[in-house]
Amino acid sequence: MSHFQRMSRPNQAALVCVLTALAFPWLAHAATSVDEHRAASPQGAVEIDNVAGMIDVQGWDKSEVAVTGTIGKDVDRVEVTGEGNRTSIRVVLPQGHHWGMRDGEAHLVIHVPANSSITASLVSSDLKVSAVHGGLELRTVSGNIKGEGGGDVRANAVSGDIQLTANSAKLIEVKSISGNIVLTGGNAEVEATTVSGDATLTLGTVSRARFKTVSGNLSVALGAAADAQIEGESVSGDVKLDFASAPAADFDIQTISGDIDNCFGPKPTESRHGPGARLSFKTGDGGARVRVSSHSGDVRLCAKK
Repeated sequence: MSHFQRMSRPNQAALVCVLTALAFPWLAHAATSVDEHRAASPQGAVEIDNVAGMIDVQGWDKSEVAVTGTIGKDVDRVEVTGEGNRTSIRVVLPQGHHWGMRDGEAHLVIHVPANSSITASLVSSDLKVSAVHGGLELRTVSGNIKGEGGGDVRANAVSGDIQLTANSAKLIEVKSISGNIVLTGGNAEVEATTVSGDATLTLGTVSRARFKTVSGNLSVALGAAADAQIEGESVSGDVKLDFASAPAADFDIQTISGDIDNCFGPKPTESRHGPGARLSFKTGDGGARVRVSSHSGDVRLCAKK
């Protein structure tokens, strides 16, 4: 007879509980279910505040905000309030507690009226947005931002990645410190900034665009409006602009120690007084302006036709 068989039944049960908790620690910290509903304006504003976990925002055809999911034992509650056309969803921690707690996460699915605008402020939390036609203002510190929207977009991440589709937006602003940016947009005014992450943008015909990177690489596919103003700036990252067709524009491209490659116009001239190169030329009537400067990164211009 084994040692386990010689134990009394109460002791056997206690041992099983301990071993189960060690093998499956999530059982020892059971999550609490959330199911909150509140009437909301079909075209209202929804504010979301979460510290850690995952937020999934989905648009639907009801004039109601519904919050479902789970919260950890160190979360006090999910607070859903409303005033006028504004609905607020806050993940509340107990007083004196902070976001680094072991079981302070909230994993929520938030349904909102499809025409809502969304403002989300998160810390160590991922964010996903889908089927929302209003404007998006999204901020996270160490989480990722992913999804698609039908209105204007402002997205800011510190160490997380940004992956967004905003084909109907007229204004797009995306910023990331160390995360990567993947953006698909339409005919919008665009500003994209990254420090050490790479940025890949696929855009429509833009009238105003500004791209900045420090050490990350920047690759943009775009068309240029007749009066477009396009600016690019890099320290050590490479900048690549792929135009749908060669724009009628005034170009001014320069690097200090990087290379310039142009596949549809004149070649750059090398600096006479040190490293670096410059490329200045004009195509067509030059109604648009394209300015790119780089310290040590390379610059490439190309056009499909």
